[in-house]
Amino acid sequence: MRKLWMLGAVALAGLAAGGWFLTERPLTVTVVAAEAGVPLRLYGLGSVEARVLSRVGFEVGAALVSVSADAGDAVKAGQELAALHPAEQKARVARALAAVAANAAGQAKADAAVARAQAVLAQRIAANDRQKELARQEVASIQRAEEAQRDEDVARAELALAKADLAVIRAQGADVEAALQLELTLLAHHRLVAPYDAVVVARHVEPGTVVKSGDPIFTLIDPATVWIQAFIDEERAGQLALGQEGSSACGRNPLPSFTAPSLGSALKVIA
Repeated sequence: MRKLWMLGAVALAGLAAGGWFLTERPLTVTVVAAEAGVPLRLYGLGSVEARVLSRVGFEVGAALVSVSADAGDAVKAGQELAALHPAEQKARVARALAAVAANAAGQAKADAAVARAQAVLAQRIAANDRQKELARQEVASIQRAEEAQRDEDVARAELALAKADLAVIRAQGADVEAALQLELTLLAHHRLVAPYDAVVVARHVEPGTVVKSGDPIFTLIDPATVWIQAFIDEERAGQLALGQEGSSACGRNPLPSFTAPSLGSALKVIA
């Protein structure tokens, strides 16, 4: 027992010596130079958003045959993003083209009929003038002169009828041209293009899907309108000032195609 007490006393003395050495020994301290004007930093949680956000889709419905963009892609204005199956609409365009061709042939025929009626009228006018002159000279009978006048009147009526037919065919031509433009416009609507320089943040469908008019295919944002909404604790918000510069640090980048500087690393307090 005496040995145990002696060993315990030695252990306690060792612990006391070690504690004194760790707490009372001199420490090496690095002295740094004092700095003035150190900027105050305020931190807050927030989100990256865009003022211009569009959910774009087709103006017509059909089966989706191709998708040319995906989330994170930067696209240019007018660039094709997706396309619908166009076979049915192409058939309608072909039918409209045939109607335009048929109308053009009808107009050519009507033009020829007008030219023929004008030639016949000129012939009947000359014959009528000749018969009138002969009747004045009492060489031809009055009946012959009356028949020549009647032939001239009939020729004038036939010319007016031919011109009316031509006007109708030309009006029909305007109608078939408008119908062709409508079908071409609907065919163009089978291609989805970017409305502006944008970044694709979401793709909502896959090829083969039958989509309806207005269904969102992509969600786009205008990268020039990206901004950050941050929330600062009200205890520290009083140190913010209008126009004060700030910075952003995104732990998880919501826009895969962007780096932190393009997400608004140079910000200003706007409200």
